[in-house]
Amino acid sequence: MKRWIADIFTFAGLALAQVAPWGLGVERGKAVLVFTSNCTDAAAAPQVKARVVLVLPEGRRCQVGGAEVFQDTGGLWRATFYVDREPRVVVLKEGQQIVTTTKPLTLDLANAVNQVLQDDQRYAPRFALKIRPGDRLAGDLAGYTGLVVFWKEGCPWCEKERDDLARLCRELPVLLVSNTPGKPDLPECAHRGGWQLYHDWGIPIAPTHVWIEEGVVKWIDVGHRPKAYKVITDLWERRSVRR
Repeated sequence: MKRWIADIFTFAGLALAQVAPWGLGVERGKAVLVFTSNCTDAAAAPQVKARVVLVLPEGRRCQVGGAEVFQDTGGLWRATFYVDREPRVVVLKEGQQIVTTTKPLTLDLANAVNQVLQDDQRYAPRFALKIRPGDRLAGDLAGYTGLVVFWKEGCPWCEKERDDLARLCRELPVLLVSNTPGKPDLPECAHRGGWQLYHDWGIPIAPTHVWIEEGVVKWIDVGHRPKAYKVITDLWERRSVRR
């Protein structure tokens, strides 16, 4: 990463390279998300050489030239990208977070964003996922609604989610995919063993969470998810409202 760009952005390494949820059409190509409640934080949107989406909290409204506006109803997008302060600018390629910063989108930042967008060698997607939000699954998961969790017994980050996962398995459909030989733990969950689904979906690490509705991938979360119970039950409730 060029030094001056490194001073501006946090690079999305293994623990940070989250995947945009389904619903905004940023699963492919390049895009820039601006999480804010203050629309002046995206003042330089027209200078960015990619699609810019202003992600507003539920109930907030405004217009910014050069940017689309999206209402983050329920806060799923903020939860996905761990937005705990605003503004937050996230650069996406192929739906994956590449870099992020908590600076507003000024002209100087727009120029830096364009450097990241143009350099596909240095700033490439972190994961070689074989599924994306919006993909329709085949086989026995073609009509599935619920969570698929890629898990490994003894994995310290998996263990941090044990209580949340056990609770989720008692309340909604969860398929636990483990590549660990032997009898799996978490008896509350449905299980599938072996490496095949890891390979077929290009899953990079455990834990990884995939939310599916009627066989369509809606949300992919790579790595440990703090407050996993709340995020996933919100997905379940939002699905019930849509029905």
